[in-house]
Amino acid sequence: MPVPDYGAAPLAKTFMLVRGLALFAMVCIVGLTANFVAEIVSTNVDPPREIVGTLTITCLAALYCLISIPFFYARANLGLFIMAGLDALLCLAFAIVAVILGRPLSFLNCMIVADGNAAANAQSASAFAQSLASASGASGSILGLQNWAASTKVNCFETKAIWGLCIALCILFTCSSFILPTLWLKARRAGVPATKSVV
Repeated sequence: MPVPDYGAAPLAKTFMLVRGLALFAMVCIVGLTANFVAEIVSTNVDPPREIVGTLTITCLAALYCLISIPFFYARANLGLFIMAGLDALLCLAFAIVAVILGRPLSFLNCMIVADGNAAANAQSASAFAQSLASASGASGSILGLQNWAASTKVNCFETKAIWGLCIALCILFTCSSFILPTLWLKARRAGVPATKSVV
């Protein structure tokens, strides 16, 4: 299916590339955070609020991105401004998530966290979460993000990957929030409705 060019075919294709990369990053974040939530909840401990917040914001952003692609293909000229505003808001949301995740994680060195094979890491994480729950005295207690990330090397690297992907999403949503108004302006200056370019 050809990409609508809006009077500037390279920018339109760049927008689709940025949107595709953002969707890929969001699928990775959803997979990692959902796995964390499943592992932590299985031990009767509430997952860290940072992880749940990241999962929620990422799911909503992925839904928006999937809905925005058909609007882009439908040559929604004025809709480009609305999408630019929403992209700017998502950039702000992911910047906040990156800061909240980065506060405890920036001081964590994954290379000095205990190492082991996958089975040992999973068993260690489960034992850690169970001991933390029993120490706090109640089922349903909340696990801290730094405690979870520092429990195994795998958790540490995966949590830092989530943080890095959130930073990447800030950059991608910033790019798309600048590209969309530019496409609107180029289409308006061309004086014709956006035509489809040959891909």
